[in-house]
Amino acid sequence: MLKKNVILFLLFALVAGCTTYKGVKTAQDGGTPPMILDSYASESVRPGATWRVFLKTHDADGDMQSIIAQVIQPGVGYYPVDFTYIKGADREGFAGYLILRTPTDSDLLQEYIEVKLTLRDYEGNKSEPVKFTLRFDLKSGYGPQEVPEKWRAAAERKLGTIMVEIRSSFRESASNQSAGHKHTKI
Repeated sequence: MLKKNVILFLLFALVAGCTTYKGVKTAQDGGTPPMILDSYASESVRPGATWRVFLKTHDADGDMQSIIAQVIQPGVGYYPVDFTYIKGADREGFAGYLILRTPTDSDLLQEYIEVKLTLRDYEGNKSEPVKFTLRFDLKSGYGPQEVPEKWRAAAERKLGTIMVEIRSSFRESASNQSAGHKHTKI
């Protein structure tokens, strides 16, 4: 009996030693997550303007796959998640910008959206997210946003477009009521 238990233990140890642990990843096996080193976006735009979000990134593994954008708007909710795929040499790191086109809807005035950006690599590792709040007002101009000096080089490099169609919470509420949606207390 003792001999059988020893053989089972040795067999178990052999099998366990030959398997790969897929939990925590290390730098040797491509487990380093990408990093957002710096970011910038203006705090407000006029409805109808194009908003730019600047990012400076790095990935020690050189396997960055995508920028994930999640947009949330009070009164409307979560918009579908948007992915901007990263190509070629940019997988090691880049400095550039994403754009978000806003509608020329005056009902957006005094509203805001929250945007969370995260990087993901081919191993499934994710960066720490960066968050921005964008307010709509008439103080901002229609022209291009002013770019701080440190982001001028990045302003030459468009990475992609956040493909989300912003709606006014006022119009969202009105369309739900006209479609026969009733609000009931639970």
